[in-house]
Amino acid sequence: MIKIAFFGEAMRELSLNNTLCFGGDTYNSAVYLKRLLMSRAEVYFASAIGNDELSKQAYTRWQNQGLNLQYLLRSDARTLGSYGISLDDSGERTFHYDRKNSAAREYFKLDQQQAFLADLEDKQFDYVYFSAISLAILDDQSRQLFMAAIAVYKNAGGKVIFDSNYRGVLWQNKAKAQSSYKQAYACADILLVTDDDHFGVFGLVSHQQLVNFYQAYAHTLVIIKQGVNDTLVIQQQLLRRYPVQPVKRIVDTTGAGDAFAAGFLAEYLISQQCDAAVNTAQQLAAQVIAANGAIVSTTLTTVTSNLLSTTEQDTDYE
Repeated sequence: MIKIAFFGEAMRELSLNNTLCFGGDTYNSAVYLKRLLMSRAEVYFASAIGNDELSKQAYTRWQNQGLNLQYLLRSDARTLGSYGISLDDSGERTFHYDRKNSAAREYFKLDQQQAFLADLEDKQFDYVYFSAISLAILDDQSRQLFMAAIAVYKNAGGKVIFDSNYRGVLWQNKAKAQSSYKQAYACADILLVTDDDHFGVFGLVSHQQLVNFYQAYAHTLVIIKQGVNDTLVIQQQLLRRYPVQPVKRIVDTTGAGDAFAAGFLAEYLISQQCDAAVNTAQQLAAQVIAANGAIVSTTLTTVTSNLLSTTEQDTDYE
């Protein structure tokens, strides 16, 4: 069984119909990955919530999603952050955040936080997954503490997965963001990038300059998403292109990149085959953008789903 830990923040998603929903980049990817891999993976979500009623409801929901919450901490003083989304006619979104009371931002200052760091350094997980947002919500001291543990984990043979999700408002300045990105890139074994994120952090560059930048990370498998343009995969400095299949219906692009990441990993971590991984990633993202919200009902199974039991294949995803 694969053991993979996701570190980051989940927030309350404010919906027009007042349905209780949650979302957050690493949380979204963790949920979708668990759906696809089921019993083949133990998926941990390391984050923090409060002791209020909303946090209790979040705990129950996340547990029902099949996530292992062993490293989910509780804060007496804080709760979950929240976000709302404005959509344009093409389904592209603008986020509005309220993170001032987010417990996840204080994760490495809470009691019991050493348990996650200790197990990380002891390589209790096959993979650890975090994003630029995971780093951006932390203060400098907490970020350094986390990245030091990541370095120990990496040296022990652990595999690091990093997602480039960029939210400029979360960073003190561009130089701080660039430094943190480069530190994460240097230790990543699998790097999930969006061209827009790269442009936001490092500036607008030509297509060839973009490719050259990531080919410099010869030890890393790099997946570059470019919207409707070809998905690029760089492995051992070799570049492959995968056309993006047209999507018939776009309702809400929230969570599309997170679902793509989960779809890719669900195939690749089992088979090490990029072709199947990109195909599943694109299909899952297409299902997610056809509905509102970050976590939506999906029906996709992986190419390796024949390894699943009949009972697991009949699972209803919601």
